[in-house]
Amino acid sequence: MRPHPPVAARRVRPVVPPLDAEAVPAAARATALAALAALTEAAGRHLGDPDLFHRPRYRAKLHHRHLAGLPDDQVRARIAEAAEARAAAGLLAVHSVRAERAERPGRRPCFTPDALAELHGLLVAADPNIPGGGGFRPATGRVNWPDGQRFVMAVRPGAELRDHVRRWSAWGTSTTSPPLDAAALSMVRLLTVHPFPDGNGRTARLLAECDLVAAGLLPGLLLDLEGWTERHRAEHDAAVVAAADGHWTVWGELFARTVTDTARHRTATVEAYGALIDAALARSGEDDAAAAVLHCLRSSPAVSAAWLRDRIPYDPGPVLARLRVAGVLAPHPRLPGAMVHPGCLALLDARYGDGP
Repeated sequence: MRPHPPVAARRVRPVVPPLDAEAVPAAARATALAALAALTEAAGRHLGDPDLFHRPRYRAKLHHRHLAGLPDDQVRARIAEAAEARAAAGLLAVHSVRAERAERPGRRPCFTPDALAELHGLLVAADPNIPGGGGFRPATGRVNWPDGQRFVMAVRPGAELRDHVRRWSAWGTSTTSPPLDAAALSMVRLLTVHPFPDGNGRTARLLAECDLVAAGLLPGLLLDLEGWTERHRAEHDAAVVAAADGHWTVWGELFARTVTDTARHRTATVEAYGALIDAALARSGEDDAAAAVLHCLRSSPAVSAAWLRDRIPYDPGPVLARLRVAGVLAPHPRLPGAMVHPGCLALLDARYGDGP
């Protein structure tokens, strides 16, 4: 048999929308905005810190492939380190967006090229799959799909790439598109410019969520865009290519569905999380110190004696010991010295789609 000829690579051109572009169909936009409003309401009732659920998913398969030969405990430690670094970078990004919004209320926040490169470096710093310190790609961007299709990014490295990133940033601060459309178009534009050797998806998804926060549609980094994309990878990637071919509404509709699905999922999770804390508070009875600790779980998924010392008017050591003996709290499996409600941790660690 003759070998199959190599599949020709398709060029992916960058999405470059006008300042007032719309990509999300009206019905899909209304549904997504309603889902975000319901999530915001649930977060207000149950969470003290709206960024509580920003826990990026582990990339266990990739890590195991690249860390082959290491003992399991070291693999787990590297995976946990990478996830914690990504969580910290995400919180830094959204805090930066909030600060810029407060300083310039009439201007839509958007990262400058240098700030974008710095954020990417923070997101991938602990990832053993990505050597180096991050930054813009020095070579042609290439993407291979599992089915054998190959794509080459039309934006060349160097001056052309930096110019596209500069124009992406300028569009982000000047667009008059509806907020959901602006987030969708900014995300797909960054994906099709493909500024980094790796980590473009996680960077673009984080910034899309920051856009929703800046627009007042989301109180914090509550969505699991990463988990949704993991489950719908082929559909997501096809929509990116469609947008690059000029079919923006294909991407806009998918983005709205991503937001709707993840907002509804997180609303259910937040409700379940709040119910667990309420049940634990009911069990604490007349123990005011225990109640004070449990209330803190609305603002942090884990607590420690050092963290609690300036937040509750009690010595945290004895009350943490009581809660541990009662089975209400347990040691966090990945954060030494931290305590967590086991049921709450299970909710936070559940893969997207597994349900609260």
